[in-house]
Amino acid sequence: MGPVADSPRPPLLRFVSGLALAVVVPFLPGIAAMPGDARAVAGVATLTAWCWLTAALPLPVASLLPALLLPATGVVPASVVAPWYYHDILLLFLGGFLLAVALEKHALHRRFALRALTLFGSSPRRLVLGFMVVAAGLSMFISNTSTALLMLPVAVAVLDRCSETDRECLTAPLLLGLAYSCSIGGVATPIGTAPNSVFLGQLHDRFPDAPEIGFGTWFLGALPLVASFLFVAWVVLTRVVHRVPGRSEGDPSRFRDERRLAGPRNREQNLVLVVFAAVALLWMTRSGADFGKFALPGWKMLLPERIGAAISDATVALLGVVFLFLLPGRGSRSGALLDWEDARRVPWGILLLLGGGFALARSFESSGLSAEVGRALSGSLGQLPPVWTVLILVLVVTFLTEITSNTATVNVMLPLLFGASVEAGIHPLLLALPCTFAVSCAFMLPVATPPNAILFSSGRIRVAQMARAGVILNLATALLVTFFILNWTAALWGFDLSVFPDWAKPAEP
Repeated sequence: MGPVADSPRPPLLRFVSGLALAVVVPFLPGIAAMPGDARAVAGVATLTAWCWLTAALPLPVASLLPALLLPATGVVPASVVAPWYYHDILLLFLGGFLLAVALEKHALHRRFALRALTLFGSSPRRLVLGFMVVAAGLSMFISNTSTALLMLPVAVAVLDRCSETDRECLTAPLLLGLAYSCSIGGVATPIGTAPNSVFLGQLHDRFPDAPEIGFGTWFLGALPLVASFLFVAWVVLTRVVHRVPGRSEGDPSRFRDERRLAGPRNREQNLVLVVFAAVALLWMTRSGADFGKFALPGWKMLLPERIGAAISDATVALLGVVFLFLLPGRGSRSGALLDWEDARRVPWGILLLLGGGFALARSFESSGLSAEVGRALSGSLGQLPPVWTVLILVLVVTFLTEITSNTATVNVMLPLLFGASVEAGIHPLLLALPCTFAVSCAFMLPVATPPNAILFSSGRIRVAQMARAGVILNLATALLVTFFILNWTAALWGFDLSVFPDWAKPAEP
């Protein structure tokens, strides 16, 4: 009889340590001068993040701490906190997860995986890079959430086809690379991620005489940053944090042989493929795109204005789900492609994890904590040299958005930064533009961005693995965003950040 394995360390000690830290945080310099509600939220956020990072509680249970502690500290009533856990994006996640279940049930994801392996090659490093480039390219034109939902089942199937040795060294880099590249790729276009659109809208509202930044102009200014960041992320994931071999131990030709042996798709696979492709196409074409000299209208423009404005990516995903439960398919009790029994495989805990993040983000806003942090930044950063101003701002915003919603953060920060810029007589984009790019680059926690949560839902990566790689990439964010904004992006867009522009000067009374 072999030795008895050591029992896992009880989580109580880790939880008590986090509780002690959460009690101390509200009394730290800077935070102690904030209003009482903001200080309480800082403590609740600290304990929740601690439990996420240390696994003192299971992630879904830790995500319920805001629902327990925000009312317990008197910040907001329980009846107010509960709706904060729900968001339209949760239905998008649910729809995407059920689409992935259908792909897996009918073995279509394996066909995608074999196609990817023959396209990118079986070299583990090259495979990671290929998936990252595809994900980044897709996320430039469709939401990063939708991209992650599309790519996850393919990546999981690829891992299942690899040898045990390759799978062991490839799992974390491939899944983390997909999550990170979805966020990075969205920076490249105005429609790639919500903060970019928020920035353009607030810039136009606050400074109507500012030069217009068209789709093509934005793309040319941001693409070098995205390409450089993708390369850095790939190197960090495959050579620094993880040692991914350059060659596979398996025979590359076996994947081509498996594709031939798989034969043609059956009826169920074709139906699932049609639903999957239709959802992807509707996601990509819903809002259209403005390329400056010409624009491609989205299909929502063909609908009555009231309906077009009400439809979201979640609506599209749920339409696909309904068809999966209606179209005929063999091997199911109901005679459809999916049964409700299949929904048991949906990672419901991830929906609670996202809900906890939404609740914290809303509490940051309602308690005034986000505004306090924004005032502290805008009141001091403008007095530093431009390089240090941008560098420190990006660092703070990047780590702040690990817990807060990136869209909520940019909505709160931009008005404060625009106002501080005008008062200090510095170019408004010197603060606002790095803030906009930085909020899309949060890599440490599953709750930080939807792509992180989606890839984490595979159950194949740990929070510690994400945090280890994420902290390095958060630091890389500060360096890369600072360098490109000061030396490439702003200049290509026609802005001289060293001069306070006439269009930003307050109107004479």
